[in-house]
Amino acid sequence: MNKTITKPILIQDLGMIYPKESSKHKRHYGVYQCQCGNEFKTQTYDVQKGKTSSCGCYHKQRTAESHIIHGLSNHRLYLIWCSIKSRCGNPKNKRFKDYGGRGITICNEWRDDFETFYTWAIANGYKKGLTIDRINNDGNYEPSNCRWTTSIVQSRNTRKIRECNTSGYRGVSFHKMSKKWVAQININYNRKHIGSFKTSLDAAKAYDKYVIDNNLEHTINFKGE
Repeated sequence: MNKTITKPILIQDLGMIYPKESSKHKRHYGVYQCQCGNEFKTQTYDVQKGKTSSCGCYHKQRTAESHIIHGLSNHRLYLIWCSIKSRCGNPKNKRFKDYGGRGITICNEWRDDFETFYTWAIANGYKKGLTIDRINNDGNYEPSNCRWTTSIVQSRNTRKIRECNTSGYRGVSFHKMSKKWVAQININYNRKHIGSFKTSLDAAKAYDKYVIDNNLEHTINFKGE
């Protein structure tokens, strides 16, 4: 994260002095106040030219921040962050067509700063074994649309319908014996029968109603309707 550096304030002009006892030439020195509040002595030329911008605290801070980033480069969250950016922004990524190709993006605050993403993840339920899930599959990767879930929950919240599905609706299939459309839903590996209907549309609406009424993570058929 970039931070504005305030130029040190001259509080005492020391005039021309020798940098060291062995020096043959004098240099113009001054006592300055750093943005952190510390006072330090340095050459006025270096301050004027921007070579010296602090008492040394800024360099230490940037070194610490770089160490933090480097220390997290092997963290699972860093790999997740890189993967999100790639599938949203790299056309060569094999999954780009399902993300960036559909207009799915990653918000600027996450894309430009891993630490911001890391901090959000830790504060919002990240644990080893969980995966990041977009609540709205047509929405972007951003704090308001993401959560940490198990792979089972994430598989329920998908826009894709199985290829063997002939009804075109989630949770709806045709029962040959009764010649009706049946609405069913899988919850924790158990199949729940919702009801039988004359049309696939009615069955799909019943499926959606069940998901909404029971506050389930499953994707519904008719968003916003």
